[in-house]
Amino acid sequence: MLFVAATLGIPETLATTIVNIILTGSTIVSIILALTSILTAGVSAVILAGGWTAFINLVKSKVAQLGLRGAILW
Repeated sequence: MLFVAATLGIPETLATTIVNIILTGSTIVSIILALTSILTAGVSAVILAGGWTAFINLVKSKVAQLGLRGAILW
């Protein structure tokens, strides 16, 4: 997570929240948490630092490599 946070220039808690949302699907609670987290940390930091799609692909590849627990710890 520290690498994701550092790459995107966002807090580690936001990176963890985003990873959890990507992995758990799009329930209404997840969507609300995502919006709250992103708005709190600044949506521009996520979009400008590599793009949202690139971030999602990075998270999915880490989950494939390391498993869910490993990706969260990463």
